[in-house]
Amino acid sequence: MTNNKRRNNISIYIDMKVGRNKKVASSLDALAEKNRLGIVLCLADGEKCVCDIFKHLKLPQNLVSHHLSVLRQIGLIKNRKDGKRVYYCLNEKKIKELTDFFNDIDCCCLRHAKKDKK
Repeated sequence: MTNNKRRNNISIYIDMKVGRNKKVASSLDALAEKNRLGIVLCLADGEKCVCDIFKHLKLPQNLVSHHLSVLRQIGLIKNRKDGKRVYYCLNEKKIKELTDFFNDIDCCCLRHAKKDKK
């Protein structure tokens, strides 16, 4: 099977899940920005307040707050207030959607790789 044909088959398989793809696309678009990706990686260790995040990433607090707002709007992170502090954590449901998306791609690629070996 040629690479073009494999790509077409993968595209058809992925297109079957268009609703999910739109959600995943907005998440991937947000994660394409290096500071947002850094925030998500920082939150992978657990819940943190803004003050911990901007110190960890060595970025201005207002910039971190802006990126947190974007990530929260698309649902990648959740927040909770405790007094004057706001704590952020990853939205496990949204992270699972991304993981499932990449697992589907991986399974599809493996399936086609096995066919190519035959």
